[in-house]
Amino acid sequence: MKLFREIIRKVNKISTDDFHLANEMQLVFDKQINFEPVRGNLKQWKGYVGTIEGTEIPIFANIYIQDGFPEIPPFVDITPKVNHPNVDEDGTLSMRLLAEWEPRYHIYQVMIDIKQLFINVPAKTYKTKTKKPKGEQRFSTLPRATIPVKTIPQASFASIDPRIEEERRSIDKTIVNYQDKIEHISRDIEKERKALLKEGGIAVQSRTKEISISLEEDLRAESLAVQDTLEIVQEKFEDGDMTNIDYLKLHKRYTKKGFIAEKQLTQVKSSSSGDMTKAEEKILNLEADLFASIATLDNLVRSYEKSEIEQIAYRKQLRALIRGIFKTRLELEKIGFNLDDFVKRENLNNRYQKGIKQLMVVEGEETADTSSIPFDTLKKIPSKTADFVSSAIELIDLTRLRSVARADLIIADIEEMIHILTTFPSIPKDHWVIGDMNNWREIIGKYKPQEIIKEEDCEKLEFQAARWLNDFRRVLKEL
Repeated sequence: MKLFREIIRKVNKISTDDFHLANEMQLVFDKQINFEPVRGNLKQWKGYVGTIEGTEIPIFANIYIQDGFPEIPPFVDITPKVNHPNVDEDGTLSMRLLAEWEPRYHIYQVMIDIKQLFINVPAKTYKTKTKKPKGEQRFSTLPRATIPVKTIPQASFASIDPRIEEERRSIDKTIVNYQDKIEHISRDIEKERKALLKEGGIAVQSRTKEISISLEEDLRAESLAVQDTLEIVQEKFEDGDMTNIDYLKLHKRYTKKGFIAEKQLTQVKSSSSGDMTKAEEKILNLEADLFASIATLDNLVRSYEKSEIEQIAYRKQLRALIRGIFKTRLELEKIGFNLDDFVKRENLNNRYQKGIKQLMVVEGEETADTSSIPFDTLKKIPSKTADFVSSAIELIDLTRLRSVARADLIIADIEEMIHILTTFPSIPKDHWVIGDMNNWREIIGKYKPQEIIKEEDCEKLEFQAARWLNDFRRVLKEL
């Protein structure tokens, strides 16, 4: 441990002014994050964050701690030059965490967010940009920082004693080694750190109090990172760099992550502990999945109405979402979940109006004339139920939008619904819905495959499809 003690003295002799930097260093080492101080300077950190997409060229993030830290956020640049929504022409990185910086945040959180950012949205080979980077447009409040680290002029390198340079390299190498071994020797390091603090005249407090990491801070940083990622995904989709299907998948994934982070953050704020029981974690995960499905369903419907997604892709995504919703609702039903309360609590009618409207078409409403889906009876037939409901909704959407109501697409939906009903338990072969569907298949069959059916037929078929779906819910209720 004498070696480590000597290194600490040479790297940065701890004084009252450097106390924040010492804490930040300890936090980075404790988290085992692969960043290291540049030439022992705790105001400048460098770390590997990935490679340029399709190559093996490494990407590094340089974090500069500015004077006034932690009140003033750190400044980050990326090398080499890359094409990335959050990286400016000169390599400056913009992130929500930096734009909305608070003194209680830590450098290790910045490091984690940078790594996650380049995992979520890989950087591409640098090309000259013709417009202002969107990262800077989003985070215009982020100050253009001046790098606070003192650099040695190029001309003065010749005057530096080679032995000093060699010593610096040795120190850098040793620090990296200690990053890998820090967990095994943390107790000894703590003793040495306390000894150094005493020598510097600083009153020693308990380790827990000195470098306490608030779970609330971590969750807040995670929530900001998820929001950041969602905006980047949205931009890449709008710029044509991402297919609609990939966009919807990523949208659901990160919406779910954001929901979980926000709920955990709320719990931590309202209680002294952020711990959850296994049952609470399961409920949170299920609610997050349902929330993300509704949000993504809303996105899907809007894209379809704007003709931004083809019918085949819409059909595939709608079916996957409805199957997922059914699966989640089945699990939630076991714990007495109330959808109306959930919609009200999360303000979903205002946030995702089209998604909720579509969900209501899926589930139905219990009235004198209509039935809702009884999820407690679907344990053995959720897939068939989801497929029938999906086909019915596709048919309703086709006839409602009119301009995409092609005969071949409509017949495909009707035939699939007929197949499901004829193989569905408790539904007789001569059921009136099956007969009605066969009649409509003959009517639509008179059109040419690519022909758009008449508005009059669209209106009638839309009404009938809603009747078929309601009758199907009634049959489920009687199972």
